[in-house]
Amino acid sequence: MVELNKLWQKRFHDNFQMQLRYWNLIGRNSGLMFFIYAMILIGGFYYKKWLDVLPSHFPGVLIISVVLTLFCAHAPIRTFFQRADSVFLLPIESELKSYFRKSRVYSFMVQSVFLFLIWMISYPLYLQSTGSGADAFIVETAALIAVKAWNINCSWQEQFIEDILPVQLLRTGLTFFFIYFVLSHQSWLVMIVCILVMLLATVFLFYRQAGHSLLNWYRVLESDDRQAMQFLRFANLFTDVPRLRRQMHPHRLVSRLFPIRRFDEDEVFAQLFIKTFIRSDDYLGMYVRLSVIGALIGYFLNIGYASVFVVISIIYLTGLQLLPLWDHPFPQALTGLYPIQESNKRQPFVAIIFNLLLGQSLVLSFAAALGARSLTSFVFFFALSSAVSWLFARVYTKRRITVEK
Repeated sequence: MVELNKLWQKRFHDNFQMQLRYWNLIGRNSGLMFFIYAMILIGGFYYKKWLDVLPSHFPGVLIISVVLTLFCAHAPIRTFFQRADSVFLLPIESELKSYFRKSRVYSFMVQSVFLFLIWMISYPLYLQSTGSGADAFIVETAALIAVKAWNINCSWQEQFIEDILPVQLLRTGLTFFFIYFVLSHQSWLVMIVCILVMLLATVFLFYRQAGHSLLNWYRVLESDDRQAMQFLRFANLFTDVPRLRRQMHPHRLVSRLFPIRRFDEDEVFAQLFIKTFIRSDDYLGMYVRLSVIGALIGYFLNIGYASVFVVISIIYLTGLQLLPLWDHPFPQALTGLYPIQESNKRQPFVAIIFNLLLGQSLVLSFAAALGARSLTSFVFFFALSSAVSWLFARVYTKRRITVEK
């Protein structure tokens, strides 16, 4: 038992030291830090202006409840497991209770910090929507922390259940109702009924099913790998990450739209980079998610010409996320097979980055202009965002990949 406690401490310490090194490198990127600080100041200023013109019928409590539910219900457990553990630790699974308990506590603490930050960002909207004072802040915060702890506990029990989709949907639904009842100041009777349902579901559904099953090691390892890779992919935007493992996704429907047909020296790497963008890691999913989030923010924020800051910020963040395509092993490994000039590889990559950002500029500009209900706004947004896309692709990206080469 003592050795198992030391094992968790050692893996936690190694992970902490690894992340600390990468955060040190990220913090040295003064350009990015200045951009983040500027966006926080600008966003805070226009957030206040948006709240001042918010209509009385705006469903602020409902929107906040949905957002907080997403952050509460998403409760993966960070175990620091490695692939070999499914062989060497499997025989002593019954002795790992203390190890698992520390993993749950660690996951709860880390996720609670992010939940509290989202709650603090949402709180001005909450006060504006409800008109209530700040006297109940402690009670509401305690309720959010409690429901996060409940989700962490139930999420761990799900690792012993074979079919987890029904229980995940139930857990998410109960979390939403609990948060909405708390934020909308429902009666104590309603709150007590909701809490009783959550307790009954915990005992007679989660614990009862988990008590008759073994730990799904494959699912636990996959979840842990996903959490580790999320941070490493973020760090890879600023420095080379040797431990970053690549994943391939079929995306057959989208991939068929861009078949590899030509192998001319001017065409081959353009097709390879497109295929890599569609199928490798989560580039396509990231691009779609940022575009959708940016479009929704631009439409609902409705701050007039100031929405251009939202459009430009999303384009800049998307460009940063796309830059690792250049160092992807698949196109790089094929470089020696094609005796072509470096420019025939560099120019298609720059063109792809520009085309992707230009397409995103069109979508974001249209959404922001639709929220502002102004054709002139669309022309203004699209002109500036196109200029930023051109500068990012043709100047910044070209200079960066040339220096790396």
